[in-house]
This record gives sequence, structure tokens and C-alpha cells, in this order.
Amino acid sequence: MTNGVQATEPAGEVRPESIGDVPVRVVNTYSRLWQFETWLRAMVYVELRAKLGDSWADDLKKKPGHQQADASLTHMPTAESSALSYSQLPALLELIETHWDCFETYFPPRDLWHAKLREVKQIRNRVAHFRAGHADDYARILQFLRDLDKSFWRYCTSYNNGQPFLPQRINPVAKRFLPLDPLPFVEFEKKRWAQIGTRNKELPVGMTVHYQQRPWANVTTLKAGQPGLLYDIRLFAQDGRGLDYRRFLDRTRALHPHLVHVLLDSFSSEVRVTIPSVLGTKAIVALIEKCHEAAVNSIVRAAFSDKEAVIALASQWPEYVLGPENPLAFLSPDMPCSFFGV
Repeated sequence: MTNGVQATEPAGEVRPESIGDVPVRVVNTYSRLWQFETWLRAMVYVELRAKLGDSWADDLKKKPGHQQADASLTHMPTAESSALSYSQLPALLELIETHWDCFETYFPPRDLWHAKLREVKQIRNRVAHFRAGHADDYARILQFLRDLDKSFWRYCTSYNNGQPFLPQRINPVAKRFLPLDPLPFVEFEKKRWAQIGTRNKELPVGMTVHYQQRPWANVTTLKAGQPGLLYDIRLFAQDGRGLDYRRFLDRTRALHPHLVHVLLDSFSSEVRVTIPSVLGTKAIVALIEKCHEAAVNSIVRAAFSDKEAVIALASQWPEYVLGPENPLAFLSPDMPCSFFGV
């Protein structure tokens, strides 16, 4: 046990099998479809949370059948709780159509996007109904992922491109929590800012309040209430101490429906939370205050690096808790790569 994190493999962990009468090409095709749909759901979740806040899943909640059916199997529970995880692909694509303004920056022109999806849905249908399909189905899926690779890279890296509010007084939330920043930005020349001075180590938990603008957003002001703007909050233990992640997650459980993500680092010393700006200043301040209080009450004597243990803990929580291995937790604009590995 380290900082409230148990280093164990998820129950029921299995290794890949080689089954003679199952075509490898079909299995590979299914794996790539899984990869695409999983990340498509992640994209829809973030962009709709940024646009609609707590109302992001209202349309999906009107069709809760699959989630209720899964929850009824109490002997085999899963961690998933997002309405998107239980939505069929048509419902997901309908959301994208309804909020095309959030996604047109990522995808090809609408007519071309629809044409590509027709092929993907046909291949998906073949795999789902145990047909061997066309010899080129796998190649078509790989090409489809290549076409979208830069878009998903942009989606992910924009999530790790938080910027400080400068000057801090332009935003009431940043101004409110400035005393908790142990090394705040200062203006050393006109319109030139840097972190200068001595870190305030008297703060047991430091905090930075940054923002990220989603690629589709037309943000005209950095005040709370703007669709497409997320507050990006980092809470970090100071002076070599760590955070008991399990305790922090338990203490903030009631806040989770209002947060986009809770992101855990591999050193068990920092928690990052993202919050939709559309919730408004009063609600955002209250959420941050409670997160900070939970972090202060989750301090442990020393940080302990156990990446696998943190990953295991995150896997026990719903989709909004991300471990350090998730690209949304680390992939930044200065890290060029093939997102899908194609």
C-alpha cells in the first residue's frame, strides 16, 4: 500500500489468445474500430462538457436502457458510468451532427465525413455479425484512422495546453486563488510575464489556475461563463510530500459530476482537475475550494512514485478519472507523433 494506492492488476486480467478459427484480420479490424470509437466518445465528452457543462448528456439520458440493464447485473459490475459508454454509435454520431460547430474543426467537410462513415459503419456491421468481410476492410479502417490522426492528436494536445490568466485580475477565479500559487507569474516588463522569486513553501498544497480554450471556441473574454473554455486546475503537495489519491477521490466524490476530468500523476504528488467555464464563477470557486480542502486533507508525508499502482487505482473509477498513461494526461503540442500509431 502506497499513498492509498494498491499495486495490483485489475481483477480478471487476461492475456491475448491465439485462436485458430478466428481470422486475425477480423480481430485486428475490431481492435481498430474499438480504438476509434473509444477516442471518438472521449472527444465528444470533452467538447460537449466544454460547451454545455452539466447539461452535456441530457439528450443521452433520455435513452438509458443499456446502462440500466448493465447496472442490474450486480454480480459483475464495471466502473463505467458515462452515458456515452452505453450509447450506440448512431446516438454518438447524432450528437456530433447536432453540435457540428464543436467538431467541424476536427473532421473533413460534412459530405466527405458522411461518406467515410458509411464505409466504417458497413465494416463495423460485418465484424459485429461475425462475417469475414472484404479482404480490404482492415486496410480501409487503417486509412480512415490515418485521415483522422492529426485531428485526434490536435484534440488531445489542446487538452494539455493550459495558459495562465495574465494579468490574474482579468479573471475573478484566478484572482481569488492567487494567494495559493507558491510561485505566481509577475510582470517584469510591460506585457512580459515570468515566474520570478522564491517559492512559498509554507503552503502545504500549492495551486495554479490556468485555462484552456477548445479549438472550436470563439472566446471573446476570459471570464467564467464562456462556452469552449475550461478551467485547468493543478493541486500539488509541496516540500517532498505526496497526496493520498484514494482519499482525495473519496472526499471529492460528490463534486465529480461537475468536473470534466480528475487526472492523477505517476508521482502521487499532484492532482489536476478540469472544470467547464459555463458553470459560472460562483460554482467554479466553490468546486475549487472543495478540491483544495480535499487535497490538504489528503497529504501524506512523502511522495511515492508507482505509476502502475496509480493506473490501477484510476481504472477502478469511472471514465472521468485518468491515470498518467492516458494521452489526455500528458500529450502536449510539443510532442509530435502518430496518435493512432498508423
